[in-house]
Amino acid sequence: MRRFGVLLLTLLGLATAVAAPAAADEPVIAARPPMGISWSRGWNQCPRIDDAKVRAAVDMLVGSGLKDAGYTYVNIAGCWAAKTRAADGRLQPDTAKYPDLPGLIAYVHAHGLRFGLHSGTGALVCGSAMPGSRDHEELDAQTFADWGVDYLEYDTCGGENGVAASVRKMSDALKATGRPILLAMNDTMANNYRQWEWAPGAGAHTWQLTSDLPEPFPIVMTKIDEQVPLAGHTGPGGWSDPGYLNFSFLDLPVRRAEFSLWALLNAPLMPNESFPLDTIANRDVIAVDQDWSGTPGRKVRDLSDAEIWAKPMSDGSVAVLLLNRGSVARTIPFDLAESGIAAASAYRVRNLWTGAELTSTGTLRASVPALSGVFLRAWPGQPSPAEPLVTLGVELPEGFLAGQPVSGTVTLTNDGDTPITDARYTITVPSGWQLDGPAQVDVPRVSPGSTVTQEITLRPVAAPAAKVPVAVEGSYTSESGPRTAAGSAEMPLVTAPGSGTTYLSTRPWLYSENGLGPVERGTVANGRAMSVGGVAFPPNSGIGVHAPSVIRLYLGGACKSFTTQFGVDDAAGPQATTAFRVLGDGRELFATGVVQRGAKPQKVTIPVTGVQQLAIAVDDGGDGSAGEYADWIAPYVSC
Repeated sequence: MRRFGVLLLTLLGLATAVAAPAAADEPVIAARPPMGISWSRGWNQCPRIDDAKVRAAVDMLVGSGLKDAGYTYVNIAGCWAAKTRAADGRLQPDTAKYPDLPGLIAYVHAHGLRFGLHSGTGALVCGSAMPGSRDHEELDAQTFADWGVDYLEYDTCGGENGVAASVRKMSDALKATGRPILLAMNDTMANNYRQWEWAPGAGAHTWQLTSDLPEPFPIVMTKIDEQVPLAGHTGPGGWSDPGYLNFSFLDLPVRRAEFSLWALLNAPLMPNESFPLDTIANRDVIAVDQDWSGTPGRKVRDLSDAEIWAKPMSDGSVAVLLLNRGSVARTIPFDLAESGIAAASAYRVRNLWTGAELTSTGTLRASVPALSGVFLRAWPGQPSPAEPLVTLGVELPEGFLAGQPVSGTVTLTNDGDTPITDARYTITVPSGWQLDGPAQVDVPRVSPGSTVTQEITLRPVAAPAAKVPVAVEGSYTSESGPRTAAGSAEMPLVTAPGSGTTYLSTRPWLYSENGLGPVERGTVANGRAMSVGGVAFPPNSGIGVHAPSVIRLYLGGACKSFTTQFGVDDAAGPQATTAFRVLGDGRELFATGVVQRGAKPQKVTIPVTGVQQLAIAVDDGGDGSAGEYADWIAPYVSC
């Protein structure tokens, strides 16, 4: 536990806002992350947006309660203007879509909302649908102010060179009008990536960190992985924007997991095109996004496809997301002590999506389905009534072999401070498998802070599928009355490497754990090429990690040797020290002393005859793990 506590404290210490504070007599623009609805990201939406649709959106915001929840901006896309400027050089609306733009803006304001437009640093905006503001910054800024515009999204298409100066020019022009207009940078050009380094100093109030995100959650998460080290570049007056929330075709659990992440990151909440009330209207989650305690949320643990994110709140509570980004259901526990929350004999816990009020004595735990998350908020102190946090879970091996029986456990855990009684649950296994023993289990009592475990064995009766799911569902009685619980887990079929040479970066892993961000195949430190001691390696050269890290692989006794180069990556901090270890079936086969940054890569070949599971680990060298990136270069087994 110590190593993760060190990591969290180190990360939180880095989280300092970079936006310059306003003068005492000036209002802070974007004092909190802006919220609204936006068609301004994605020029391909232009043909479908017009005056009538914007007015309908205004009515929806007011009538649905989203306005009262904080969604106050209405932003339209980068094709609102005519393709040519007026004779006096001013931008003019496309009258076919917006016959009375000032009247539309007045309609927005009359409903207590704010209005946003789009422009850019180039002669044309992204998509070339209308003029940009190059060489017209002062004129355009005054035009926007005269119309009553409150928000300007500003892209960099056609204006990549000197983009910071171009943005500063517009920022100064907006300030000169005397109207508070939020300047939102949309800079996703490859040449200008790393917006966090220049956008705050250029006067931007938000800056989008990625190009328009696709919808599949695994791809969204790869973009979030790149942003893990950037959370310190955010705060009142200047917010990092992970990318727009595109909910059009996402299932409810995925939608809620993504929205939870945005809230933890204090990201602007600007859903694009689709506005599902079952997600974006949740005021408990919005409260996390709008609360600034001095630091945004951080990934605390990375346990294979399970992740734990935590965000300290200004009232002393902590928001925790138990996130399962994998295709296998799993039970995820978290010790609240690792979040830095004040010590207490009991904690009030709220499930931010179900609204359930619970009690825990110090552990948050949930059975989390694939591609989803459980979002909790914990306060020191006893809630009333004291409903205990109870989890029904399944623990299975990291993989199974064709034709072999599988052992696992079903766990009923009471993390609260009052007992539960009269529990009964049913175990369900898939076709092709037989459960030894009873499928229905009775548990008379589970004391506070206790787990009752039922051992299970599954025997194959048919050819196995690629994954084996096991589900449990049941009921119990707490002091508040009857309750239900459910959980599930899955395990994949595993096979040994084939004969010859097999590179481990191409193999599925039984398990991976990493100190910061995910374990990376072929890169390190969020997509960088590997380099050790000044020796550069081509792309896809191995496996990049951050200490402390461990990766487990199945060999099945089929291999003779394991060969790799290793070392501290040049992306690590100047004082980085690590130690490398290789284990076979839990027995240490190889270990280094402390390896420092700058040392040349070393190569080793280790006998692994008869080894069923191979583990490769990187420890932090005993001095903390901040910035300790390390590489396994071209790791392979000979079988």
